[in-house]
Amino acid sequence: MSTAIQSFHYRLAHPGYSVFPGAHPGQMVGSGHLFKRHQPLLASPDPRRIDLRASVLDPFQHYRVRVFQQHSKLTVYVLVDLSASMHGQLPAVSEFVLSAAQSAVQMGDSFGFIGGGLSIDHQWILPAGPAMQPVRELADRLARFRTENSAESLSKIAPLLPNKRCLLFLVSDYHFPLAQLQTILQPLTSHAVVPIVWWNTAEFSNLPDWGLLRFKDAESRRSKTLLMRPALKQRIIHAFENRRVQLRQGFRAFGMEPLFLTDGYRAETVNNYFQRQAL
Repeated sequence: MSTAIQSFHYRLAHPGYSVFPGAHPGQMVGSGHLFKRHQPLLASPDPRRIDLRASVLDPFQHYRVRVFQQHSKLTVYVLVDLSASMHGQLPAVSEFVLSAAQSAVQMGDSFGFIGGGLSIDHQWILPAGPAMQPVRELADRLARFRTENSAESLSKIAPLLPNKRCLLFLVSDYHFPLAQLQTILQPLTSHAVVPIVWWNTAEFSNLPDWGLLRFKDAESRRSKTLLMRPALKQRIIHAFENRRVQLRQGFRAFGMEPLFLTDGYRAETVNNYFQRQAL
């Protein structure tokens, strides 16, 4: 794991619901810079914000004051698939966890983490907060973690999240059936979800045209030896391309746009994602 933590910038287009001031557009009115509307002076008794022009034009001859949209804090969670197929990806995922946490702290937001294996394990639950040290300790454990379980508990994470709208990064290789994808996403639709599809390019690229290769299913642990040939190589590549399309369609059915990452982590890739997407 690299010592320098990379940060990225995230944003939400829709207003937040926190009562605490922060860096994101909010629903409440208060000490902000973005004009929201005019109100009668009695409804917002702040003479410093009287708008004389709006007051003169008021048909009821009431004093009108400007009210502004108050920015609010946001809660950021990283939800990680801890199934066996993610083992090789976890060192890079731990870098992303540190990056997301540092980005949240720099924005004045809270950061939390939940890992989903066969069942909910409290050692992989980090309640949202502003401190980096607990995240560093968790990321270190995550980078060294090995498991042979599945990720069935991902569909049970929603009750552990705050009721208010959060920004969620859902990290997995998504090698499970598409029917399971629906059960995971449906409880999360009240939040802003960024599905991160983390693939290892060695699984489908740089395969030889000829030779004997031994493949192991990371979930079932079953092994199979295949005679690699050009036709089979193209079938494997085509299968991953089809899977990419199926996943993108599955996420978009819930109004979510996936971010595909391969191998190592680069913060600029996440920056580019948020420059294109409005959550």
